[in-house]
Amino acid sequence: MTKRDLDFMEHADGEAEAELDADGRAKVAVIHELGELVRGRLESAADGVPEARLARMWADIDKQLAPPAPRGWFEHYRSYILTAAISAGAVAALALVLRSAPRAAIEGAAAGVVHRPSEIEELDTPNGTGTVFNVADEDGSTTVIWVTSNDTVGSDL
Repeated sequence: MTKRDLDFMEHADGEAEAELDADGRAKVAVIHELGELVRGRLESAADGVPEARLARMWADIDKQLAPPAPRGWFEHYRSYILTAAISAGAVAALALVLRSAPRAAIEGAAAGVVHRPSEIEELDTPNGTGTVFNVADEDGSTTVIWVTSNDTVGSDL
């Protein structure tokens, strides 16, 4: 098809407004006639299809165009729930697998731990005095640091 034939088709469709010579008008008339032949053939083919078949085709088209039926809550969020359940299972499996290995190392290290009271070499308490003492009990010992302010004038202490 040459560029000239495309120009004739545009003219036949009403897209071009250029004046045509006799040969051009004849080609445009042939294009119109060809269009009428194709339309006529399609109309006769449609008349040959039984009415019930057309009704079924239109019903199928209407079903495809209709909005989907409303779904329940679970059906709407099913993929999110499934993803959450799989993720939780994976995390639980990892926790079980990783939990068993470090426990032996921690138990072995716990046997060598020695609790000793804290040793405080120097305590700076501006505008006050500080006292450090250790309290021993069944769990070991606890270091207590007691700070008393010198601004106790007028208080009942």
